[in-house]
Amino acid sequence: MRAGVCTFLIAMVSSSMAQNLVPNGSFEEYYKCPGSYSVMRNGKIAPGWVSPSTGTPDLFHACSIGEAGVPTNWAGKSKAFSGAGYAGIYAYIFGRSTEYREYLQAEFTTSLEAGVKYQVEFHYKLSSNSRYSIDRIGFLISDSSYQTTEDRVFPATATYQRINRVIYNQNSGYWTRFGFSYIAKGGERYITIGNFSDDVDTRYYFISNSQATEPLLSRAAYFFVDDVKVIQISNTPHSPVLSGYPEIKTDENYVLKNIQFRFNDYTLMETSFSELNRVAEILYYHKTWKVIVSGHTDDVGSDAFNLELSLQRAGSVVDYLITKGIDPSRIKAQGLGKQAPLQKGDDDATRAINRRVEIRFLNK
Repeated sequence: MRAGVCTFLIAMVSSSMAQNLVPNGSFEEYYKCPGSYSVMRNGKIAPGWVSPSTGTPDLFHACSIGEAGVPTNWAGKSKAFSGAGYAGIYAYIFGRSTEYREYLQAEFTTSLEAGVKYQVEFHYKLSSNSRYSIDRIGFLISDSSYQTTEDRVFPATATYQRINRVIYNQNSGYWTRFGFSYIAKGGERYITIGNFSDDVDTRYYFISNSQATEPLLSRAAYFFVDDVKVIQISNTPHSPVLSGYPEIKTDENYVLKNIQFRFNDYTLMETSFSELNRVAEILYYHKTWKVIVSGHTDDVGSDAFNLELSLQRAGSVVDYLITKGIDPSRIKAQGLGKQAPLQKGDDDATRAINRRVEIRFLNK
């Protein structure tokens, strides 16, 4: 049993210092200060942003003294994640046979380079006046704009969709970061954001206490979107180096360090990201390897509760690795609850050791 995965020497360009290839990514600029619903003209939403379909996304900005203001507007109440503006899209409408969708599309300031790794990132949140919540939102990176003459599900498959295990909870009304590491094929020039799934695949939840008053929102899941970024983070593969070990081995269990969750919950805390980024780097480099993620709990609580919690925590780790660009087919989650403690005992120190996430790399 390894005591932990040690630090890799990874040279990466700081995303805070790199150039964002998405123009007007935080929707600060506008052609006309919005007064109410969509101010789109000829498909243009705001400088740098268009609708790739006949759907009509909306712009919200603090300049507005009408119903499209920030923080209060017809779709709900929300401060911008950054700056003074954000966009809004209908991602799902219950019971509508045409499966109405809206999408945001921007053209990069320069084409993506083949083999180069980019960080794709934006923040989104469910509007407080939505009557429904859904489990997904995604993006498409493409070399063409895919302009369509319909307002239905987009005709191209998403590059990646974030599919949440829980459709609705108290966090649904907060800004959520969507991050994904993308290795370019070369020549890509566009990003498109929205729900790329049809109604059969989209899981939904009816929010009984929603304050929805606008008729369409009473049947819809409507997302605010802000702070969209595509930033170059690496242009060469890096061999992961383990301090204190001659090499990383397959078929051995590693206890991950600093993987933390909220109490009795499976939500990853930000302190976990650094370690999981290192795991992703191993999988970037060893392209044929797969990984099993195992969740473990201490002995407090029932067998059923701990088994479910451990599986959900392993699943959260898997979800994070997927957002870093790892193919879902290469990752498996399993929950073992309190069945396999590292140490016996019921004191706090022993329980802290037994609460853990383990990984096992496979090459077969």
